[in-house]
Amino acid sequence: MAETDLRETIEQARTASGPQLENLLYHRSREVLDALMENPRLGEQHLIILLARRDLSREVVAVIAQNQQWMKSYPLKVAVLRHPKTPRHLALRLLKFIYPFDLMEIGAAPGVAPDLKRLIEDTLLSQREGMATGQRLSLARRGSARIAGGLLNDSDNRVIRAALDNPALTEQSVAAALLVDKSAAELPVAVMEHSRWSRRRGVKLALLRNRHLSLARFAAILPEVSPGELNDLIGDPRVAPNIRSYVAKMVRMRKVRSKKMGV
Repeated sequence: MAETDLRETIEQARTASGPQLENLLYHRSREVLDALMENPRLGEQHLIILLARRDLSREVVAVIAQNQQWMKSYPLKVAVLRHPKTPRHLALRLLKFIYPFDLMEIGAAPGVAPDLKRLIEDTLLSQREGMATGQRLSLARRGSARIAGGLLNDSDNRVIRAALDNPALTEQSVAAALLVDKSAAELPVAVMEHSRWSRRRGVKLALLRNRHLSLARFAAILPEVSPGELNDLIGDPRVAPNIRSYVAKMVRMRKVRSKKMGV
């Protein structure tokens, strides 16, 4: 584009309306887009179209995000947060205004920055106690592995079981939830009754260290545990003293049995 033509387009961008304004939303020149930001006819729908452009510069996104009048619009808040080039400090300001399900979708979108995804997960987990049960159930079913793991110690058994069914959940998350000091009393029962997680070795070892696991369920797992793992349990302060004594007794019995069998 010739310099004269560019100057004319910049001037048009400041005052354009209707189809002309809509066409300029797709212009590639940074100068033209900067001029558009000064156009008083630029409205919410125009800005949403503009923010749908993945090639939009960080600077233009920042101009939109810092306009207090524009940012009164909830759809614009969501559109700004969705944009991959939104500066991190501006994205942070918006998180508290976004509804949980919108946050979850933004965090799950392809290409979302890892640090923003983690911040979104932190926000959702910090808000969970104030959410209705239905909202927590939806998060448990559809949230990321980290969100599902954070809901494994929910106060509602339905939320716990929904989180266990989440396909994104990992063995590491289940084991970590079982080892939390203030784990939910319902969690070990739900895990042992779950067809997927009850078979995982790492989960079984974490179950043995959960303070809510009944002695009967504890004893049911012990035959699958190796001598070395039993010794680890005996020396683990997270295991109740009476349970450690029980395990020590089991170890002695195994040794006696092995000697009798000549092993």
